[in-house]
Amino acid sequence: MQRNRIVFPALLAALLALMPSGVKALEETPSGDCNGDGQCSVADAVMLQKYLLGAGTLTHAGNADLDGNDKLNAFDLALLKRKLLSEKEGRVVDVSTIEEIFTAMRNAKPGDTIRIASGTYDYTVYQGAQKIDTAAEGSADAPITLTAADPENPPILTGTTDAQGYVLHIKGDYWIIENLKICNSQKGIVFDNSNYSIIRNCEVYNTGAEAVALRDGSSHCLVKDTYIHDTGRVSPGFGEGVYIGSAKSTTGFNYKCDYNTVDGCIFKNVAAEHVDVKEYTTGTEIMNCTFYGDGMTGENYAGSFVDIAGNNVNVHDNIGYRNKNPKIVAAFELHEQVEGWGYGCNFTGNTLYMDRPYGEEKTDRRMYVVDGWFSDFGVKNNQVDYGEGLVAANSWEYYNSDYVIYLE
Repeated sequence: MQRNRIVFPALLAALLALMPSGVKALEETPSGDCNGDGQCSVADAVMLQKYLLGAGTLTHAGNADLDGNDKLNAFDLALLKRKLLSEKEGRVVDVSTIEEIFTAMRNAKPGDTIRIASGTYDYTVYQGAQKIDTAAEGSADAPITLTAADPENPPILTGTTDAQGYVLHIKGDYWIIENLKICNSQKGIVFDNSNYSIIRNCEVYNTGAEAVALRDGSSHCLVKDTYIHDTGRVSPGFGEGVYIGSAKSTTGFNYKCDYNTVDGCIFKNVAAEHVDVKEYTTGTEIMNCTFYGDGMTGENYAGSFVDIAGNNVNVHDNIGYRNKNPKIVAAFELHEQVEGWGYGCNFTGNTLYMDRPYGEEKTDRRMYVVDGWFSDFGVKNNQVDYGEGLVAANSWEYYNSDYVIYLE
């Protein structure tokens, strides 16, 4: 392959404008993988630039001929830089049919933004689908975004029954799901092996079981400013608002779903716990949420706003309203489902309206702020109202454990 004298960077824009019409389209050109490491990155641009300056060599020169003219020069370097910039910024893909949603999600590339037009989209009409699923992956600097074209009039993604299916099943890393309404399926949004993904400003409702599940090794995910309501319509005992991890009784999943965050969400008419943090998970944070107890059924031992079986969970600055629901027996509960799990959690700055100091169905059971008799949890600045106004929950009668740590 012929080696040509480099044209300096100041002229690159002018050169691109003068390119002949016969130059290949960017997506049809070789990969740009000049160093043969299997990906096109800034390192390849540096290698090509050094080569053109006579200060280095190319290990895969054929991949550097991006204009396809069997010559390496500044045109190739400019095309490579354009390719890198394009991949980082991604495409804007506007969709307005369910078929287009499936296609765009399954073929998404890092940096893509998929904008759904206002309207209602039933995923079950697409080839008998049981869910809208994708294994596409974004990247740290180029996530894939699924969003509303008009956030003021968000599209509705729906099934036809709350007895089966998932609305969205994301199996790749670095997704952002925002400004959507998700409803009428067994589960709303499921992340499986999806890391660093985000759900924000969504509404998830009318689900047969849980609304949101972060599952099968999904870690460092965020559920933020999302309104979750009317869950567990078919299976109340499995109608959690946000379900993190998997129970030890299940098989086939990676239990370690670590460092996930639930922030600023509102929960209403949730049949089971608003947030359920399973054993083998670490570092969950639950903050700035509002829990309304209406609708909790008590089935499958659901008796608190948040149930925790994982370690090092931080629950802070939330507000909970029991609203005289007799099935709610504590604000927060800890359980040792597996030996060594359910420890090291902190509860700080929470405000709980629990209506009365003792339960109605079990009148001798205190309405604890935190019920976790075995655990070494920490507490600070929690307040509770047992029907006579808020008081500081700063002593033993508010916490069912001999191992409570009163944080400074």
